[in-house]
Amino acid sequence: MERKQPTVPRFIRPRLARPRLICARTLALAAAAALGLGLIAGCHGESVDDYLSAGDAAMQNIQLLPQAEQDYQAAAKAAPDDPRVHVALGNLYLLEQKPSLAQPEFMRVLELQPDNAAAHSALGAIYKSEGQMGAAEEQYRAAVALKPADPAYRLLLGKLLVKANKPGWAEMELRTAIGLQPKNAQAHLALANLLNATPNGQAEADAEKAEVRALDPNLLAAPPPSTVAPAAAAAPGAAPSAEAAAAPAARTPKFKPLNRKFRLTKNSAVYQGADSSTGMVGQVHRGHFVHVTGIQGDWLQVTLRNGTVGFIPVTAAE
Repeated sequence: MERKQPTVPRFIRPRLARPRLICARTLALAAAAALGLGLIAGCHGESVDDYLSAGDAAMQNIQLLPQAEQDYQAAAKAAPDDPRVHVALGNLYLLEQKPSLAQPEFMRVLELQPDNAAAHSALGAIYKSEGQMGAAEEQYRAAVALKPADPAYRLLLGKLLVKANKPGWAEMELRTAIGLQPKNAQAHLALANLLNATPNGQAEADAEKAEVRALDPNLLAAPPPSTVAPAAAAAPGAAPSAEAAAAPAARTPKFKPLNRKFRLTKNSAVYQGADSSTGMVGQVHRGHFVHVTGIQGDWLQVTLRNGTVGFIPVTAAE
């Protein structure tokens, strides 16, 4: 009797291996790697530029800063050696008032791009805010060395040197900034303030202030008039009048915290306090957005991208 060959079950029958399908994006990634381009692995991934653009868009709304961070972090994960992603993260952390997180990002930028003057300047601002004047000066001088014809870096260095009690060096930098940009009102104001504290410098300080008034009157705007009439001066040795004794002191407007982003409707100086007589710490420009962290009377407290906190008039933003 002839034996039948056992039937091989269908589920264990050998099959020919199918060719592995490779998407067009994977092929593009291979080519991009050879060319040094910043594409993210994966058939459905986004490019580094896509993530950066999404993050930049989210930065326009203060409520979307967490989303901006996610986008920038995704870009950094995809292209850790792209200095742009570290610049973006550094600027974000400065806006969020997190200098300890911003600092390593800008240091990474300089590892990848040592000639990035803006990164040096950002580090200078961080060190200055921490009171590390020597480290701040080193970074600002590095920015000036890289871009000696940029008046903005000269102005930042000059202001730092004023604060570091180096008036001679500060004056040199401020005058250089004015020489590079004669209509730079901030540089004229910084020089005026410096000369005002210098023996025999009052006349030139007044001339510099006159220049500031001609270029940007808002920088020297008079403080708002008091609602309380001044008391008449009493005769020497005389007791103050009953009216003067009873006159209430001018009340400081209550500060109300905010966390919003406003579009600027005009250029404005940024002051140390809610009063134009407190000294200028920066400037903002019409059409840009600014992070508002509080309101006090007719003034908005703002945080600039470099971490500086100051006040601008309510009328400068919408």
